[in-house]
Amino acid sequence: MTEEKALELRPTDPVPGETPLLPEVVRAYPFSWGDGFAWPPETEESDRSLGYARAVLEACLPQEPPAGPEPPGERGNAFEDEYGGWPEWSAVRRVLRGRISYASEVTRASMERAEAECAALGLDTTAFTERWVLRIKGWIAEETLYWCGLMVDDEQALAPWLPELAERYARRGFAAREAVVALLCTKALPESQDALLRLRDCPTLDEETRERVAYWYEKEYEGPRG
Repeated sequence: MTEEKALELRPTDPVPGETPLLPEVVRAYPFSWGDGFAWPPETEESDRSLGYARAVLEACLPQEPPAGPEPPGERGNAFEDEYGGWPEWSAVRRVLRGRISYASEVTRASMERAEAECAALGLDTTAFTERWVLRIKGWIAEETLYWCGLMVDDEQALAPWLPELAERYARRGFAAREAVVALLCTKALPESQDALLRLRDCPTLDEETRERVAYWYEKEYEGPRG
């Protein structure tokens, strides 16, 4: 059996001379981009870990839905376009990953350096800092939702805050797929069931995610069809 490890947060003091672009609680995020921002499965399910997960989700949630569809997170790695090539955003992400290892390193200067490198490569740098800081927050939120939904055994410790936050993420179309997965994985909670019922016709969900919700509803409320 894997021994649980206590959550150890990173220092949040700004890099000298640089302006941080993430909230303080997110700058403390201890899991590296090199590991896909993923929470290790052995992370201790303590009040501290759960409280930090909640704080991260609250801090990363945008006030408004993104302007358009966002690139998937680090868990998916085969995102070739219809012509068999890699989409342009994957090249930008490689540049950023080469310069930024932890959330605490997301600063105005680091983003400006990455933008200059991307521009030299001929990549799209429209609204570069705003767009990519939001995406980094989204990928951190995705991994936090994943850990809460799939790795935390004590589902009662997640009520009511996780279902509430997951529904808000789904409705804003931000880390929406992972938000719905977290709700499905905690469907024993009445709060998760209620959230899934409300999301059945949510327009911000992509087709695959809506089908997941519909499949859950069919099994839960309609039963097998003969």
